[in-house]
Amino acid sequence: MPKVQKTVLNRVEGEIELKLIWENGKIKDAFIIAPNFRGFEFILRGKPAEDALVITPRICGICGHAHLIATVRGLEDVYRSLNIELEVPQNANLIRELTLGAEIVQNHIRWFYLFVLPDFLKLSKNKKLKKYEPIKGYQWRKAVDFSSRIVKVISVFGGQWPHTSYAVVGGVTSDPTTFEIAEAVSHVDALLRFAEDNILGMSLDSYLSVETLEQYLENSKESDLKTFVKLCLKHGLHRTGRAYHRFLTVCEMEHAFSKGATKRKKKDFDIKKVSEEDSYSFLTENGFSFDPHRYSWAKAVRYEGVPYETSPLARRVNSGDRLFLNLLKKYRDSYLVRTWARIDEIIKILTAMKKWLSQIDIKESFYTKPSVSLKKLSGTGNGLCEAARGSLIHQVNIKNGKILSYNIITPSTWNLGPRCENYPSPAEKAIKSADSLLKAEIILRSFDVCSVCTTH
Repeated sequence: MPKVQKTVLNRVEGEIELKLIWENGKIKDAFIIAPNFRGFEFILRGKPAEDALVITPRICGICGHAHLIATVRGLEDVYRSLNIELEVPQNANLIRELTLGAEIVQNHIRWFYLFVLPDFLKLSKNKKLKKYEPIKGYQWRKAVDFSSRIVKVISVFGGQWPHTSYAVVGGVTSDPTTFEIAEAVSHVDALLRFAEDNILGMSLDSYLSVETLEQYLENSKESDLKTFVKLCLKHGLHRTGRAYHRFLTVCEMEHAFSKGATKRKKKDFDIKKVSEEDSYSFLTENGFSFDPHRYSWAKAVRYEGVPYETSPLARRVNSGDRLFLNLLKKYRDSYLVRTWARIDEIIKILTAMKKWLSQIDIKESFYTKPSVSLKKLSGTGNGLCEAARGSLIHQVNIKNGKILSYNIITPSTWNLGPRCENYPSPAEKAIKSADSLLKAEIILRSFDVCSVCTTH
């Protein structure tokens, strides 16, 4: 007889419950339950469109800035859909990417040191891992300190973090000085040194030339990434946690990653192919339903009718990154590869941030006033953004400047949503065949769980 087990996942953003069906010592089926309803899409209805720039960053305390960027892009897309000219200065685009990049780096560092590495304290009794012990471990504390430092880049250009609202239709409210840009450069340089000395165990240039796991292990010194890779190989995490091997990225970030939808071959992303299904969600097109088969407040998101993973791994695949294409050939989309991609992105984005900072021209504009006030517009817009956990979509419909409807599709909804009639979600599939509760939780954490975004 199959055994049913329920558990609440800890060390994630918000709350997630797992319902696991066990048979013969392995997980036969898994249900990921997002138990809380928040209702931001309902709160936004009837509000002036520009209010969304203040409201949506409150969806999450970790990736609120990504929601701001998706919102402002959605509102600007309303102008484009109506063929109204709207110029966003290059300086504004650079600063938006900089602050978004800083938020992503902050998230990845904290996720790796606070959520991922402490799991191995439970799998291994190696005293050398004590440095990753929460609160007490010196490497744990160092990582928290550096993750806080990179957020200062957001403060330099956005005034505050979290819940930043400095991006507005037509640009940004920033007017940075040469000194402030130099301050941001110093923060990025400090994080790059931290990454070389602590995460990589090798120089930045040497790491960027790595193409295989064996090459990395052979040429790197002892480091946190090297420790992680060895532990994954030791505990079989290079063979488990596989999802669908389909990868989605809705927009590019110059110098960091490209967009696309990769199934067998990479194709361009088309938002018309995105759909949401509510067969197993409490939240339905007509309101709410609590039928016994429904089990989550999240909806199922599909692209061309099938589940896709969206994540830093998806971004590496769609960018044609040789290291990760080689890792996928050997280990598929396993826990090891998915997690390594998120660590790798710290380096890719910090490197891109250096380039963006060098391109800011303080003599040029940071804002262009729209030719027509948003208060006079009626139309729809799509705001696409790559957040820390993956692809984020905001869809807005306004009439005379007021919000008629607002739809949000978060990365965690893509990855952790419930099943549809034909497929479990990517994370539900990845958990199947795990042989312990701990490994099931570890695999789920590889998707960087955020239930507050899942149940926005």
